[in-house]
Amino acid sequence: MIQHSYPLSASPQISGRSVQPQQQAATTLSVQAVLSTLAHLAQQQAFGHGWLLLIAPPWQLTKNMLEQAGINSQRILLIPQKQISRFDNLMRDALTCSTCSAVVSFLSEDQIELEDYRYLSAKYGTPLLNMTTDLLPASGMAH
Repeated sequence: MIQHSYPLSASPQISGRSVQPQQQAATTLSVQAVLSTLAHLAQQQAFGHGWLLLIAPPWQLTKNMLEQAGINSQRILLIPQKQISRFDNLMRDALTCSTCSAVVSFLSEDQIELEDYRYLSAKYGTPLLNMTTDLLPASGMAH
């Protein structure tokens, strides 16, 4: 089992400016907690179709890590930060298209655009899980 914690270090771009990950020094995401949450998402009936899209995770997740957590990696589409040229466009497209069963992001709660993404998530029925704000240590998920 992977039990390391990593500080958030990804800096996605929204409209040409840097998106800041969670700033608090004490706030870290555990890879194990993220994998556990992803496994839970992947097993839910509502997520039986489409991709489980991970956008700009703060660390590299490997196929082996996903499989060890019981996640079918064939249903995961992971887009690393270095492959994203327009973060805002990617998020909006992912939330409004029918090919994603859920979108997982790693944005700071103070990101202004996060509220827009949550609105699109509700409007189009594509679940959005923002790991820096929605991942609860005790229960695993906020939604």
